[in-house]
Amino acid sequence: MQAVNILRNTLSISQKTSVQGDRLVERLCRKTRLHRNEVIKGLQKLRDSGEVSCKDWHRGEPIGRVLLSIQQVRSPCEESWLAVMSDLDVDPADQEILIALSDKMQGWAVEDMKRLLSGLMALRKDLSLLKGQSRYLVSAKYLLGSSKLLDALPSPILRKFGINLDLLIGPPSYIITAGPSSPACVVLVENPQSMEAALQTCMGNKVAWVTTFGYGLSRSGNEYGRQLASLVEEKSRLTALVRQGTPPPIECLLQHPQIYFWGDFDREGFQIYWRLRATISQLRLSGLYHPMHAMLENTSNHHAYSHLVAKPNQNTWKCSDIELQKMLDLCENRAIDQESVSLSDIEKYASLPYTHC
Repeated sequence: MQAVNILRNTLSISQKTSVQGDRLVERLCRKTRLHRNEVIKGLQKLRDSGEVSCKDWHRGEPIGRVLLSIQQVRSPCEESWLAVMSDLDVDPADQEILIALSDKMQGWAVEDMKRLLSGLMALRKDLSLLKGQSRYLVSAKYLLGSSKLLDALPSPILRKFGINLDLLIGPPSYIITAGPSSPACVVLVENPQSMEAALQTCMGNKVAWVTTFGYGLSRSGNEYGRQLASLVEEKSRLTALVRQGTPPPIECLLQHPQIYFWGDFDREGFQIYWRLRATISQLRLSGLYHPMHAMLENTSNHHAYSHLVAKPNQNTWKCSDIELQKMLDLCENRAIDQESVSLSDIEKYASLPYTHC
């Protein structure tokens, strides 16, 4: 009887009136962790009770569309959320949309549910007046003073309810630039620490540098490169902050004919480069990869991929570009961070592209 109750709850929780019979037994085994025989016997009992019906059955398994007549089983949180929506006279059609939000409110007090619902209804009403505003500011204003709550709610549900988050904007996309007004070349730097090192050399008078910095408390070193790639891909949103010198606008820097990428000599560093090159077709690897290449082959100053070096999940990948694949082969098992490059090597190689031997 316990298996039947588990199946009954599983089939009713989605609130569907029918499901596809093809591979239904396998799907129920995965969801319930019941043995296949238990699922088949449970479905037979639900069929006998009239809660499940299907025109054709084969060896206890339904074939084709399965109709469900199971009384809906709601969690205490769903019941509380439904009561809140009823108290605030939410339209039944909107209730059907918003009921799925109850999954996000486990442990919430009823009063906070009411505040959230009131905020969502007010936000929907005012949304046309808020177009172009920061969704974090809007969230804090309408949803319990939380800047992150709006992003935490499923956007498809909000869209069905009438709140299209595309009308609001995300966080400001800051990018750091430095260099002269007429740079000989531009170097996109994966990590801001390396840019700071470069600015200690005389290359700030010749080379323009571009990098990003983390937002808030998100300052993990392996996030900077991915962030740089994301910002460049969405260059219409970029806001440049000048760290040093008088560099041209970021739009001009990204169109420079001599633009190079300098990142870690590892799998992800080259993946970031490849991703950037899809947006910046003239992008090439920086000459600063030469000293890292030499260290990888001629010194012991390199490391394996592991948690301790913040590279636990860098997967191997193949590139259609033959020259870049050679670089990936070099760092298949060992890697070097760009911070290993000395100031003297920065001065020597910063204005040059990488040339394969």
